[in-house]
Amino acid sequence: MKDKSYLIFLHNNCFYGIETLSVREIFLLPEVTMITEIPDPIIGVINFRGNLLPVMDLNLRFGYQQQKYYLTDNLVVIESQEFTMGIIVNQVYEVKQIPTTEIYSQEELSDRGSNRNYQFHLATGLAKLEEKIITLLSSNNLIRYMKEVAEFSVNNQDNIDALLKFCPNATPKERAIFQERAKNLRLEIQSQDFSNLIPLAVIGLNEEYFAINLGVVQEFTYIHKYTPIPCTPEHIFGNINLRGEIVTLLDIRGVLNMPILSTTSTNNQALIFKVDDLIAGIRVDEVLDIMYLNPLDIKSIPSAINNSKADNEYLLGTAIYREKMMSIIDLQKIITYKGLIVEEEV
Repeated sequence: MKDKSYLIFLHNNCFYGIETLSVREIFLLPEVTMITEIPDPIIGVINFRGNLLPVMDLNLRFGYQQQKYYLTDNLVVIESQEFTMGIIVNQVYEVKQIPTTEIYSQEELSDRGSNRNYQFHLATGLAKLEEKIITLLSSNNLIRYMKEVAEFSVNNQDNIDALLKFCPNATPKERAIFQERAKNLRLEIQSQDFSNLIPLAVIGLNEEYFAINLGVVQEFTYIHKYTPIPCTPEHIFGNINLRGEIVTLLDIRGVLNMPILSTTSTNNQALIFKVDDLIAGIRVDEVLDIMYLNPLDIKSIPSAINNSKADNEYLLGTAIYREKMMSIIDLQKIITYKGLIVEEEV
């Protein structure tokens, strides 16, 4: 048998894969219009360029508690010949060809004494991909389940309840972004070719926008508690305990010719990255977005905002984001900068 292509995504700290051929489109999560009198896994619909698209919360489908939705969440649109739906996922990673020799099917797992066979109406098996264990989902069974439990027509808007609020814990700023995304999706536009787009994580530093290639990003987390490291340079922010692993956080503002601000802010977040064998994090003010940028939209760094050798070396270019200029960081160069590495020997 030939290798199979899967879209790999992270959800609720677990890795999943779904057949690439069933994926129609991927975009950042917009505001969802809530619907009454339907089963829990379906939270509502979006206006998907003139058609109502039902949206499923995978947490609810797997029997977990519903979580807060974030601006960095994605909506994966999957389809069969008869039906199209969206599923909310935390982060899309990549498309991978998985060798069949690395896939353990439902039958193989059952033969090994698994006592969780009831879950395999959605999961087709497990796969090993590098250090990750990936649960493979059946898009056909997800769609079949959606059709069976959703005893309503997505073209009938009588049960849409405007009084129900999507993501009630969202801040006004976050809600405005969710709503803007929903507005953009209502527009009739031609399908785009996403194959050449660059995936970027957009972060805020000192009220300025920066972007980092999503390929090196492991995850985002809030800094609830950190441990300062004595006798280290100013750019070493400290250590955090990330699910039992000690991760060192850097502050790259100095390299970017920016002042390193006070560490007393309650809005501190961290972007955890992996470059080569190094896993570490950088302190950011906030994680703003995940976006896919056309390389043609990247412009050279204007001399008016870049008059230092360090900026020239560690910025790849600029692009427009929310009507402001966003600088694109070459993180791989930054972390190999001599002053950012703490030597083991003194």
